[in-house]
Formats: sequence, C-alpha cells, structure tokens
Amino acid sequence: MPQALVKLQRKGQMVIPRALREAIGVSEGALMKVAVVQGRQLLISPQITVDRAAVVAPHKSRKQILRDLATALGDLREDAKEKGLDKLSTSEINRAVAAARRDIKKSTKRPAR
Repeated sequence: MPQALVKLQRKGQMVIPRALREAIGVSEGALMKVAVVQGRQLLISPQITVDRAAVVAPHKSRKQILRDLATALGDLREDAKEKGLDKLSTSEINRAVAAARRDIKKSTKRPAR
C-alpha cells in the first residue's frame, strides 16, 4: 500500500503527494471525506457528488425524475469504476438513496390550494 510522510502546514493544510493522488484517482478540486478512525488515525477518501438540481426539477414528472436519476447513477458507477472507487459502503449508498427519495417527494408534491 503506497504511503508518504507529509508535513502539516499553517491553517491545517497538507499536500497529498502526486503518486498517492494518482493511485486513488483524484485531482484538483476533488471532494475528500476525512474521518477519525481508531483513535488518532485519519481516513481520507474521495467522495462522489451529484448535482441534485440537474436531476430534480419542479417541472419534471416522477417518471422523468426516476429516469434522470437512473442515468445519473449509471454515470456515477461508470466514473467510479474508471477511478477504482466503486466500493461504496452500505451507509453511503443508503444516504444517497434517501436523499434522492426526499428530492423526488419534494418535486412531486402538489401545491396547496
């Protein structure tokens, strides 16, 4: 497993060496999740994001929203496979599905009369 020694800079910044960035398939602007594990160790992992506004819009029908969501998820899966990031945890998958369901409910509610 690749590893490196990095120095913590002012304001808590550190540079992840190019070899490590390339090994996990991330580049400038990538969203990274940082979590404390086993006491004093940090786990840094790339995250995949979905622009909800691109998938869910008020003028779309429920069927169209579901089709768009399926397309977006398919694109995410392909992108993740290409980058070697296709191993999402069950909790990450469940959170993404719950957020999509909330968005669908919001966009398909009929206005109050």
